[in-house]
Amino acid sequence: MKILKKYTSKPGVAIVISFMIFIFIGASLLMLPQATTDGRGASFIDAIFTSTSAVCVTGLIVQETSLYFSRFGHIVILALIQIGGLGIMTSYMFLSMAIGKRLLISQQVTMKGVFDTEYGDGIKRTVLFIVTSTFIIEGIGATVLAIHWSDGPLGRDLFYALFHSISAFCNAGFSLDSESLAPYQTDPTVNLTIVSLIIAGGIGFSVLINLSDLLTPSRERNRKRKLTLHTKIVLTTTGILIIVGTILFYTFEYEHTLASLSVTDKIFVSLFQSVTTRTAGFTMVDVGGLTAPTFLYFIFFMFIGGSPGSTAGGIKTSTLFVIAILVYNLFRGREDIEISGRTIPKRTVLKAVSLVTISLFTVMVFSMFLLHSEDAPFQDIIFEAFSAFGTVGLSCGLTPSLSPGGKMVVCLLMLVGRVGPLTMALIIGRKIVEKKVRFPEENIVVG
Repeated sequence: MKILKKYTSKPGVAIVISFMIFIFIGASLLMLPQATTDGRGASFIDAIFTSTSAVCVTGLIVQETSLYFSRFGHIVILALIQIGGLGIMTSYMFLSMAIGKRLLISQQVTMKGVFDTEYGDGIKRTVLFIVTSTFIIEGIGATVLAIHWSDGPLGRDLFYALFHSISAFCNAGFSLDSESLAPYQTDPTVNLTIVSLIIAGGIGFSVLINLSDLLTPSRERNRKRKLTLHTKIVLTTTGILIIVGTILFYTFEYEHTLASLSVTDKIFVSLFQSVTTRTAGFTMVDVGGLTAPTFLYFIFFMFIGGSPGSTAGGIKTSTLFVIAILVYNLFRGREDIEISGRTIPKRTVLKAVSLVTISLFTVMVFSMFLLHSEDAPFQDIIFEAFSAFGTVGLSCGLTPSLSPGGKMVVCLLMLVGRVGPLTMALIIGRKIVEKKVRFPEENIVVG
């Protein structure tokens, strides 16, 4: 017990263990007879895979969600998506606050690092805002979709709308339609609603908090409300990626997957795919039929993912921004990274470089295991690996045909991608201590 308490007191270890506990709970529920339409329950490997994909808000599936799982199974998957999207530590803290339990110092440190908030009341307000804003945004999305889909049976529309709203905001990509959202290519209401939910969930709760502060009247008359540097970076990078992705998809797929659509619908579908490719995994086109250039930039977008403190995976938009500015400054002969009258700490820059390096190495190692265990085209396996790591959920159709070993490899990759490679490195690494004595410098040749 002392050993378990020692390791679970570390934020990184506690997060990983929490995810694993919920994955096994979810898998146990999906193995029950009432969880599947055939009354047999999911097999152990399929239950573990589906539960991992749901908790890690990925969306990769080995069994057709709409046909294989029953309504009970859908509810279990939806609950796992919601818990994984909010963040297990956030969910735990909210429940602890509800029953009056005090938060541990390690938990407060974790929240401060993720959301850049203060200890004590600041963390309580942050957790309350996250849970409240999540339910409000998901509720609005579900209402819009339910009204729009009000032609069919009411019960189906309400649950169908709620499921897709939560799945979209949590950037999970699970759908109750066998073709994902392909049937709604020419439906701008569904397109824009899902896109808005994905963006809201993908920009991060710290950005939502900052935006909410700007819109909320201040009790302090002399207090000046302004966007934080983090919010500016996230919104700028997200906007650029959405525009670039839309242009690229429209250009590369104009005469291929978009050939049968009108110009307006082509633009809407291109926008949808640009947004969902980085985070959510919903699709309105056949991923296996994409052109080679689209296939390549999809991989790059999945690797980037969403923003810090969000429901999305990947290396995050702010990391990409820091790396880009670092390279730009090196070409200009500048050492410090200065943005909007502020200097980004070197420790943050090193963290960004380390995150990208660890992430690429992680995907490479897991890809080698998949290439060894699976008899599938090279590009399909690489695409699957990046999709799992970025917790995106797009696939060229390889997921259902994975071997048992391949499914477990992808499960681990989804978990690593959700928890974060840097967090995984800190779990097994030692605490960084700045040395007071430094050795003499000596240059080496690089490049």
